[in-house]
Amino acid sequence: MTQISRRTLAKGAAWAAPVVAASAVVPAYASSSDKPYGAICDLFFGSGNVNAQRTTIGLSVITPNGMMKKGDTVSWVFDATSARVPGLNYSQNGRWSLSVTPPERSRTADGKFTVTLTANTDISTSEVNCVARLLWDNGSSANSSNIDPGSHISVVSSNGTESYNVGVTIPLRDGKVNNSRYKPVIIDGPCYPTVKFSYLGNSTRLNRDTKVIFNGKEYLPNSDDRNNQPVLRGTCEGSEGVAGTPRSAGDISTGG
Repeated sequence: MTQISRRTLAKGAAWAAPVVAASAVVPAYASSSDKPYGAICDLFFGSGNVNAQRTTIGLSVITPNGMMKKGDTVSWVFDATSARVPGLNYSQNGRWSLSVTPPERSRTADGKFTVTLTANTDISTSEVNCVARLLWDNGSSANSSNIDPGSHISVVSSNGTESYNVGVTIPLRDGKVNNSRYKPVIIDGPCYPTVKFSYLGNSTRLNRDTKVIFNGKEYLPNSDDRNNQPVLRGTCEGSEGVAGTPRSAGDISTGG
């Protein structure tokens, strides 16, 4: 499989999205920049039902030298259908901070919200990659940050010179075999982040709702591996929190 380089990610050559229409096209630029920009490190999907799907998105920052200077900011612009603004989930140690506009768990008229990460001192991107996270729970209370199964999320981040974008359709999971209501994960874009799942089955209800479709091609089949759920390693730069080391497409392993 062809690996996806940093330049390929920045250029975002035209790609087809036969399952879900692409939300944005990454423009081509002549030169790179030292300014940081964002990517999606990983996607994690827990339990769900017809009304809500527990979803976590890990954020990562891309820079040429793996560093952010004090005062540097990175923003991700999200456009999500049928979703509240997610909660923020990260270790607040004061070295960097994460914010979202509109506020966490609020509803927006158009589904758009912006997440911003700020370096409060000089830091390595390894301090934030896959640590800065967004969380949609599957609760039903007024304070829940629900996202509906089947919702489409587009994510764009840019430093003015280089850009990243991806589109994700949220699955529906409940751990049942051959559930007619089940919806797979669908990703469209020039690359995909790492995808992980929790185990939802038991001795009689095996977990077979882990399918991932990328640009119309199935990359991860349904699984009944019990507690060893498959992990689809990402091909985007910044996947697994390591900038500049993209993986080959379809790298699958298992993990708890």
